[in-house]
Amino acid sequence: MSRFLRTGIVLAISLTLIAGCSEPQTRDSVVVAIPTDPDGFHPHHSVAAASAEIAFNIYEGLVKAAPDGSIVPALAEEWSVSADGLEYTFTLRRGVKFHNGREMTPDDVVYCLSRLFDPEVTSKAADFAGVKGIRAQGDRIIITLHRPDAAFLALLTEFGAVIYPPENEENLSTQPVGTGPFVLTDWQPNDQLTLVKFEQYWNPELPRLKQVILKIIPEPAAMVNSLFTGHVDLIPRLEPDYLHQVEGKDGFAVLAAPMNLVQLLIINNAVAPFDDLRVRQAMNYAVNREEIIQGAAWGKGTPIGSNLSPAMDIWYTDLTDMYPYDPQRAKELLAEAGYPDGFSATLHLPAPYPLHRGAGEILADQLARVGIDLKIRVIEWGAWLEQIYTNRDFELTVVGFTGRLDPHTMLNRYQSDSRRNTSNFSNAEYDELLDQGLLEADPAKRVEIYRRLQTILAREAVNIFIMDPNQLAVMPEKLKGWRNYPVYVLDLAALEWEK
Repeated sequence: MSRFLRTGIVLAISLTLIAGCSEPQTRDSVVVAIPTDPDGFHPHHSVAAASAEIAFNIYEGLVKAAPDGSIVPALAEEWSVSADGLEYTFTLRRGVKFHNGREMTPDDVVYCLSRLFDPEVTSKAADFAGVKGIRAQGDRIIITLHRPDAAFLALLTEFGAVIYPPENEENLSTQPVGTGPFVLTDWQPNDQLTLVKFEQYWNPELPRLKQVILKIIPEPAAMVNSLFTGHVDLIPRLEPDYLHQVEGKDGFAVLAAPMNLVQLLIINNAVAPFDDLRVRQAMNYAVNREEIIQGAAWGKGTPIGSNLSPAMDIWYTDLTDMYPYDPQRAKELLAEAGYPDGFSATLHLPAPYPLHRGAGEILADQLARVGIDLKIRVIEWGAWLEQIYTNRDFELTVVGFTGRLDPHTMLNRYQSDSRRNTSNFSNAEYDELLDQGLLEADPAKRVEIYRRLQTILAREAVNIFIMDPNQLAVMPEKLKGWRNYPVYVLDLAALEWEK
């Protein structure tokens, strides 16, 4: 039974219903394969990347990310920043409609962002601790800060900063109402979601399609089979294991690009024996990244040595040589730490992500060579979010941290008091540098600060940083308009069939 209830929502939609995705789709629709169900669409409560990537098509904020990583207007037509960096003024786009038919007002913006900035409402408020206040002045929104924050504008591109009608607050998790190019009209849990064109969207050029069906297919093999049989039109993130099946296939295109994702083995630094730096260093020496990239990603990835991807360009510093593959050194460090015969631990792997499961299995084999015996437990995604992300009840896990536009939002998860500090890392030098990064106005000095932060994470062997895998999108050659982003979103608005 559908999780989505249409009652009370007025939709200005012209829609031709399609019975199901088992029949060939008309040229004004597309079927997209995704591996997991979202965890909800309330922007202040959802934490799953699967939700944020779909929500990109339903909601909008004042600004948004562009495919080239720049920040472009969305609900704000333009903005300015005061000379002291403490005041941001956004001029709102006029005539924007919510999916419920009501016109967006400045008060709606103040309401949504005020809640985002409130730590009593959402854990995402931690990123906005520097906000002093927000107010509306005519068709302008003015946000004042306690101190300059060089990452502030980039933060406003994220899912948490979208605008919605306050009257729909209670039901947003299952009945999202935004201003985006698509409306969610149906959600069959663990089966599919249906997005239809919002006819009153402020940009008359978008979206190009009338309907998008997001089909939840956990198994990559089933995804590929559905693509070849015509039941699916697009696989946005093909697992590398299946690349050989689609590469060179007549009538299909494979588009590859850096994912700007940090795949890593997260180590819980707060529990023994992982609270010992020597143990964490030993584990890093025991790992051969190239072997993992070849075995889990078919060579389609770039090794990394800290918590930023090379896709972050000037911010990135290559630290992969800090712990070269050296099993003998790993054994020596384990002996120094009091584990000459190694030890046992549990490695949790998220069920919906074959890339992370594959990397985890290879990691377990590599660590076994130096005496570390890992018991692998595959865990469903919902349980992973609760047990590991929220409660931090684990020893080791493999996952990917999705990229952001500004390095601060990738690196502040390691701040001692961050609710996103899954590793339980605590380092006073790191915390102080992180604060400096927000205050620094000189771009060159700011780059140096964030490179130093990456170095601390590597030096302290906080985790085992593995790779940035390539994003592999597969589709029929006649499907056009796919755009890769340096952030984790699915941009469905520009998709169209070649005429």
